[in-house]
Order: sequence, then C-alpha cells, then structure tokens
Amino acid sequence: MESPDFFINLESKQSFTEKCLIEPEQRKTKKKGKLKNIKKTSSKVGVAGYKESKGKGSPENRPQSGNGKKKVHKKPLLYCRFISNYPWCAFFLASSFHLTVIIATVSLVFTGYDLFPIEFKTMPLILYEDNTRTQDLGWRSKDEYSGKLWRSLIGATQPSYYNGFVGDIVEVFLEVPNYDIFSRENLELIREAEERMFNIRFYQVFFCYVGSGSECHKPSSILRLFDGTFNDSSATFYDPTFSNIHGVLCEATSQNATKDYVKYFIEQGLDLCDGVLRSSKTRFFYKLGWPLRGSNDKDRIETFSVSSVKPELENIRDHLMSGKMSLYYISTLLFDHDVVIQALKDMLLAVGSFLFIFIFMWIQTASFWITFLGIFSILTSFLLTNLIYRCVLGYEYFGFFHVISMFIILGIGADDVFIFYDTWRLTGHTIYPSKAHRLSDCYRKAAKTTFVTSLTTMTAFLVSGLSPLLPVCTFGIFSGILVFVNYLCDLLYFPTVIMLYSQKVKPLFDKVCGPCVKTCKRKKSNKNVTNEAHNLDHNKTSSDMGNGHLPSKSSPKRPTSSNSSCFDIQNTTMTPRTKTHFEDRNRIVLFLKNGFYDFMTRRAVRVIVPLLFLAASSFFIWSASKLEPDSQQLQIYRSSHNYGKASRMHYYGFERSFQEEYASVYLTWGVKRKDLSSCNFKSATFCDGEAGWDDTFNPNTPEAQEALKNLCNRLETMSAEEADSLKIKRNAITEKLEISCFTTAYESYVENKISSSGAVLPTGLSMNIPVNAGNASIFMDAQPSIYYSSSTLPADFDGYMGIGVSYWLSDSYTGNPSDDYYLYNNLLGEQNIDGTTQRTRNSANMYYASKLKYVGIRINTTMNTYKLGYPEGKPVYQRWESLMSEELRKMPDTMKNGFQCSTNTWNWIKVQESLADSAVQGVIVGLCLALPILILTTLNVVIGFLATVTIGLVTSCVIGIIPLAGWKLGVLESLNMCMVVGLSVDYVVHLAEAYATCPSPHRMDRVRTMLESMGLSVLSGAITTFGAASFMLFSQIQFQYQFGIFVMSTISISLLFSFFAFTTFMSIFGPQGDTGSLIAFGKWIKSKCCSKNEEISSTPSPTFGDQRATTFIGIDPAPAAAPIDMSFLRGQSRGNSSHCSERLRL
Repeated sequence: MESPDFFINLESKQSFTEKCLIEPEQRKTKKKGKLKNIKKTSSKVGVAGYKESKGKGSPENRPQSGNGKKKVHKKPLLYCRFISNYPWCAFFLASSFHLTVIIATVSLVFTGYDLFPIEFKTMPLILYEDNTRTQDLGWRSKDEYSGKLWRSLIGATQPSYYNGFVGDIVEVFLEVPNYDIFSRENLELIREAEERMFNIRFYQVFFCYVGSGSECHKPSSILRLFDGTFNDSSATFYDPTFSNIHGVLCEATSQNATKDYVKYFIEQGLDLCDGVLRSSKTRFFYKLGWPLRGSNDKDRIETFSVSSVKPELENIRDHLMSGKMSLYYISTLLFDHDVVIQALKDMLLAVGSFLFIFIFMWIQTASFWITFLGIFSILTSFLLTNLIYRCVLGYEYFGFFHVISMFIILGIGADDVFIFYDTWRLTGHTIYPSKAHRLSDCYRKAAKTTFVTSLTTMTAFLVSGLSPLLPVCTFGIFSGILVFVNYLCDLLYFPTVIMLYSQKVKPLFDKVCGPCVKTCKRKKSNKNVTNEAHNLDHNKTSSDMGNGHLPSKSSPKRPTSSNSSCFDIQNTTMTPRTKTHFEDRNRIVLFLKNGFYDFMTRRAVRVIVPLLFLAASSFFIWSASKLEPDSQQLQIYRSSHNYGKASRMHYYGFERSFQEEYASVYLTWGVKRKDLSSCNFKSATFCDGEAGWDDTFNPNTPEAQEALKNLCNRLETMSAEEADSLKIKRNAITEKLEISCFTTAYESYVENKISSSGAVLPTGLSMNIPVNAGNASIFMDAQPSIYYSSSTLPADFDGYMGIGVSYWLSDSYTGNPSDDYYLYNNLLGEQNIDGTTQRTRNSANMYYASKLKYVGIRINTTMNTYKLGYPEGKPVYQRWESLMSEELRKMPDTMKNGFQCSTNTWNWIKVQESLADSAVQGVIVGLCLALPILILTTLNVVIGFLATVTIGLVTSCVIGIIPLAGWKLGVLESLNMCMVVGLSVDYVVHLAEAYATCPSPHRMDRVRTMLESMGLSVLSGAITTFGAASFMLFSQIQFQYQFGIFVMSTISISLLFSFFAFTTFMSIFGPQGDTGSLIAFGKWIKSKCCSKNEEISSTPSPTFGDQRATTFIGIDPAPAAAPIDMSFLRGQSRGNSSHCSERLRL
C-alpha cells in the first residue's frame, strides 16, 4: 500500500494519472515515436516540463484532463509566418539591414566625419551649469572687456621671446628601497642621469628652456644646492664632491632663497636637520622651452619628447640605474600621447573576449553558422548604436567608459543568442501544425525572457544617463541604447538565421557530411547501450536477490521518491534505455537535481545557510556604510604602471609641487557668471561661454567704499576659531592670515607717500578710504608732473577711488614693480572711459581717471586641491557662502551682485557630491524597479519579493567589497553601484521564473525543477559574462581593470546567492499552489465583481493533503472529477499499464 502522500493532486490536470491512463495503441505509438532530446547547455533559459514525446500521446494530440479537449496552438505571428514561408528572402532582408549599417559606418569614416569622437586625453568631470562653475569661469574672464587698461612696468625682467616660457616639464622620480636617496653614491648617479638628459641631441640647440637669459637652464633638482647655483645666498651651497650633504640640506631650510625650493625635492614629513636623512625618493624637473623658432612648435615639442626624451629616460632606467634605483617619469605631452596608444591597445583585449565568446558559443550551439551570425549581429548592434548616439542624439564624446561597453555587450549579446537558440531546440519536443507555429512559440518565449534581462540591464545603464557629468551620462546613454538595440537585433535577425539553418543549411550539411557523422554516432551509441544494459541487469539482479525476489520483467523497479515525475515512472522498466535526454547525461544537472537538492533541502542546512548569508550580508552592509567619497585626483593608469606610480608621487609624494596645490577663495564684484547657453554640453571640447559684467557695480560711492573696508577689516581681524572653520592659511613667518584685501595695503602706501613727500603734498591731506572728490582734486593738483588740472575732469566724474588705486599700483606712476603690484594687480581692473580717461604727463603708457571695472579679494586656504574630500570641503563651501551672503546684505545696491568662487575647488566638491548621489540613486532606482519587474515576470508576489530581497543582499555585498578593496566612491565606483542591480538580477530572475512555471503545486517539487531546468543554464550564463570580463584584468587603464574586477565579483556573489541563498529561501518560504499568484487574485476579483448574484456550485474532488495545491500559476483550475474507477484498468495490457495500475491501487 502506497503512502497517502503519493496521491496528492491525483485529479489535478496534467497529473501523472492522466499520463499513465493512455490507450495501449497510443502508448505504443508514443514509444516508437520518442523524440531524441538534443538539448545542450543553455545560457539562461530552460523550460520545465518538456519531457513529453512526440506522437499520439504528445500534449498536442492526447486528451486534456477533465474536458477531453486538445491543446490549441496560438495563431502564428505574421513575421514568423513570413520567415517560415520565405526563409531565404527573410534572411537576406535582415542581413541587408546589418550590411547597410556597416556600409554607412565605413562611408562616414572615409568622408572624414568624426563618427568616433575619441577623447582619451581628458576626463571632463565638470558640472558645467552649476553656479560654482559659471562663477569660476566668470572670474577667470574678468579681463576680457573692451577698453582694458594694462598697467605697464618699467625695469621688470621679461622672458626671452624664443624658449623663454616653459612648454612642457618632464618630471623624473627616483626611488631607492633602503631610504638613503641622498647618499653620495646615489647623488652621483642622479648627476650622471641629469647630464645625459641635458646632453640629448638638439636639446640645447632648439628645445631647452632659457627663461630671461640666453643660456639653457639645467634641470631643477636637489643638485642645484651643491653646484653653486645658490652660492650668492650662502657659500655652503657649493659642494661638488658631496662631502657635506647633511650641512647643505639643513642650510637650505634656513635660507629664504632655498627654503621653498628644497621642498620640491623632499618627500612629505622629512626633516632635513634631524641628522638621519632617511628618505627614499626625490625628483628633478627637465624643462622644455616655448615658443620655438618656426611653426608647429607644440607638435615639435611632442615629437622631440616621444622620439628623444622618452627613449633616453628608459635607457637610463634599464641600464644606468638597473638594480640600484627605480625611475618613473611623467609629462603632459608624453602622457597625452601614450594614453591614446594605451587605450587603443586595451581595446584590443575585446578581441580576446570575442574569441572566448565565439568558442563558447560554438560549443554550445554546435554550429559555426549560428555562432558566426550571432557574433555578427552583436558587432553590428554596436555600430548601429554608435550611429544613433553620434548622428541622431548628437553626442561628441567617446571616452574610456565607452570602451567598457564593448566587453559588456559581448557577454549580454551572447546570452541573448543562447536564449533564443536553446528555446528553439526545446520547442523541438512538441509537435506543431507548422514551422511557423513552432517559430512563433519560440519567439514568444525567448522575447519574454530576453526582455526581462535586457530591461533590467538597460534601466541600470540609463540611470547613469541622468548624471550631469558628461563621461558618466554618455556612458549610461550609450550602453542603455546598446542593450536595447542588441535586443531588437536578436529578435529581428536571429529568427531568420535559425529558420534558414533548420530548413536549408543543416539539411545540406547532413546530406554532405551526414553519413560519416551518423556512423560515428551509431558506434558510440551501441557501445553505450551495451554497457548500460549490462549494468542495469547486474544491479537489478543484485537488488531483487537481496530482497528475496527473483528478477522479473513484470516487476519494474519503483521510484523511491514520492515526487518523481510521471516521465520517470513510465521509463522505470527492465528494458535497457539509452540516455537521450541531456538532463540524464550531464553530471552537473544530475548533481543539481539530486545531490545538491538533497543537501539544500535538509532541515539543518535550511537553518544554517540563511543565517550565514544574512550574517555575511550584515557585515558587508556595515562595510558599505564606511564608504567615503574619493577626494584624490582621477587615476587613469593602474598603480603598477609607470604613469600610475609617477602620478601618485606627483600629487602626494612631496612637500610642494610646481602646480598650485592649495585652493584660493575669491570674493568678487563687477563680473557676472559666465553665460554657457551657447555651449554644446554633448562634447568634451572646452567651452568658455560668454563673459558678462555687472553694469550696476560702482565701488566709488562712500557707502560702497566703507562696506569694502569693513569687510577687509573683518577678514583680517577674525578670530582664530572662525579662520580655522574657513580654512584660511596663515603666513609661516608673520603668522598673519594670507588675505589679499587692497584697502589696508592701499592706505598704508598713500599715507607713507604723503608723509614722506615733504612740501609736495599738503600736510593733513588724506587719501584714505573713502576717497572723496575734494581730497582727490587736491592730491592731483599738487602733482602737476603727473596729472593735468582736476578741473579738466567732467562734472559727473565720480571715480576718485580709482585715481588713488592707479597711483598706488603704478608706484606713483614710475612703473617700478613692487610687491603690491604682483599681489593686487589681478584683483583690480580698470577700463578706459572715452572723453574722461587721460594719459599722465610723465608717461605715454599710463593713465588716470579710469573706471574700476571689477574688484576682488583673494584668500589663501589650507585646502589641498588634490586631497580635498566632499565631507570636509562641503561645510567649508557652505560657510563661505554664508559669509558672502551676510556681507552682501550690508552693502549698498551697487555692490549687491557680488559672489565668492574658487578655481575648480568648489566644483570638484560638487562633482563628488553628484557621484555619491548618483550611486545611491542608481541602487534605489534599480531595486525599486526590480520588484515590479520580478513580480510581473513570475506573476507571483511572494516569488518577486524573495527574489528582490536576494538581489538587495547581493547589492549590499558588492558595495561592501569596495571599501574592503581599499577603493573609495569615485567615478567608476559610482558607475558600478548604478549597474550592480542590473548585473545581479539575471540569475535570480531565471531561477524565480523556473520556480513559478513549474507545473507541480508543491514547494519542494518546484525547487527541484528550478535547479534541474535552470541550474546549468544560470551557470553557463555566468561563465560567459565572467570570461568576457576576465580579459579586462590585463588592461593598464585603471577604469577597465577595476571594472573587470567589479563584474567578476558581482557575477561570483550573484551566483552564490542565487544557488544557495535564493534556493534556501524558496525551500522555506516558496509559495505553494496559488499562494501569491496574480492570476488567481485576478480571477478572484473578477468572480467577485461579475458574480455577485450568482452562486458557483462545485463538487469537491477527493484529495489528500492540502487542497489549495490543486492549481498552479498560469493554468485554469482543474474541473471537478469523479472518483477514479479502477475497472478502467482491467482491460489494459500489461507492461506500462500494469505499472500504472500498481501505482494507482489504494
């Protein structure tokens, strides 16, 4: 007597009872017409329940449960009918479209159209329309107005016209492992390297830097302290034999001429006077002059650097310093040249991914035709996407991130091809009225599966398209379009490929090569059948004799599991059977549905595994909470590359840099924010916009002068606490705040001039702020050698403060360069007024009675431009904004339009904030969209919710890895966080769909079917994406290398959570029967709305166990059935019918 559990759902439709109660003639036909299953490894698709055979007993022809109706196939799609009827025509039409895309691309390239606007030299991470950017650009363009008065200098040293300016600097870094870089041996080695660089052919003739003299400057290095360059400051600075190294370096820190100079060549935190001198690195600067004699000077400098300077540096590194000292180098021109070449080299790694996908797809499909045209479609979709991106949308930027999309689409496109082709093969288990019906069925199923995966991935990319940063935005838009175009190409082109292959190509191949292939297969099949028959007879005999029974054909071996499928029951006879089904032959599938399933459904495992994954997720969530914005400069090369090491040393290795390392804040009046409305924000080309000036600005009124003076007094006398909160820098010698506010310096100068002028200027005259018309007139009339009579000025002239400012900055119109001139000349701008402005009597190049066009105050801060992070910098920015707003409220209307700005600093803080917001936004949007998509895909709320929870845990783990790997929230990390949901959803969604479509109403049956039908498919899909991404590990560009690690980590974590966490969740909480079903809920709503006055009568069916399990998702509930009459079996022949009778006996 069988256990009652065996008879649960005995009367439910599609139950094994129906499959067992088949007429003998049908069964014989079914046995003869059994279709050989040719299913192979699937990338992402598997169809549960495809174990029926062709023939009269197939699902199409045998009576359905309860009502005796045959299965009615849906009407074939019009497109599928066309393909089926005209395969050659459909194929050539679809191929013509792809060829048209290729021809259009090649034609545009040959006509000179910039179809691929590659830009690898810069990474425009700029918020163009943010106030921090427009204010910064406005202040930079403050001198672009017409009538600008340039203050002339007399006696100032000017650079030579040729080679007098620096065209490029080659920065050479030297490092030793034993912290004795300043030893005598190492200094002599550095001197030899500098001499070899200085004596490069043509350097001293054409390319050296001469400054204001006529002789070439030697490289700037620590050696200039020993060769007498600074001998005027101290005799100590001449030690050519390096006999007093410690004394020279310590002396350099105390001399004004050298104390700043030496900081360029010593590492951070090194004390040159402590007597130890433990330092591992130094550097020297090799300068190239500009402009050169002749034309194309920049190109000539780049050619010289690439062809002469770089080879010599590498020769010194590989021979002179080999084994003694490490050498790294970097320069702007060399970097720009090499980064383009390196990016193109790394793009060739996509060839490796291409070959991997090609070979894997060939193995999967066993068809070169399918593989070649599938890859052809993927590559064509990339070209079509670029045409849309470039020509339709008008984007003119193709950077590092766009290269990553090439690797992504290879994996995604290959998976879509696998899905369609595997679905086509699986439909071969069913008899269709026509090829068009079969293709339509395949089309519907594949379109649904690929739509879900493509939609989630496309959404993840398009979320990045909302970013205001050009590289992030364009990458998201390009990749999102690419996924969508690839999806359309797969649906429109690949059906023609499959149909032509099925109807024309494969029959031709079988006709030509078929006999040889069949002979080989027949020999192998006969050998397998003989071995299986021998093993089966031996095992059966041993089993029966062990139980006290003799072997008999009429005593079939019964399955031991109550949830064995009907297919298994019908084939458990003593007749030897060849394992034609892939699931019966593949060890991985057998392991997943047996060993792995048995392990995962154990009670202890179902308790321990969720706890372990929840604990791991909690740890990674805690780690993710420690993620900080990346305040460092963007790293283009990997840290192991020459430029990666040199770049890090340049920004963070030394006390000072030739570039301005500390940010300055400007309080400005008279200029407007830049108008960037005419700029093309779809291009990386620098757009300066249109400058503007505030016509209402007038600093000459007494109220405006007093307001400026009060502001300067506040800044200069503010408390130490407030100064620290604003990050204002103090002078190392005077301990005063480094604030360049002109009022104090101006008043000090004019007071000294008046007091020391003797009888020239009247006693008691004051030109202090506020300057009025009376004092200014007396001041002018008292100096007739400079000014004409004040009566010559117009009656409405009020720019008397400008008269005092011009007198001050020109040093009484002598033109002598003073400290005040260099400090304040760029903070005060003057404009010529037609009919008012006059030349001075003593100089034809100096003027007075002009208009003050703009006024600025400069404050030096302690904020390091290369290290300022968003958490630290944003509060400082907000404090400066508050201070400026507070002061503007106190000022008159003519001064209300001022603003504060900083060169790139505030905008960089906003960029970091934008990256953090984009990352959080991407994760939230991804998870919020994943829940409805999964619910609609599975048509079950419970399954969709559990799948979303699993995806959320995967996302938290991937994000938690970022700080554990030592990374911070930079540009690439923000992109990764936006895409993590889209990349991790694929495997979970396919397992969830397999669970939802399983015919069995029982939870454990669905879990087993889920693993059996989709386990290998999910594993294969992970292999393709993982393999394609692995080639990015060989890239020298940091973005591609880091993205490869991210994709591989995401795939690995997603695979673990899919197989272990999600399987466990479904075995514990997975819905049974109609639980959570949207279809069942919709029918319930419909019955309530349409049948309020009707009573639905139904005869309950005799069931065992949970009656709710008699229906399942997507199938109408089985009609009520009368108790089964066992006499129905009496007339049946023995064999399989006797086996069914034995299984049905109560």
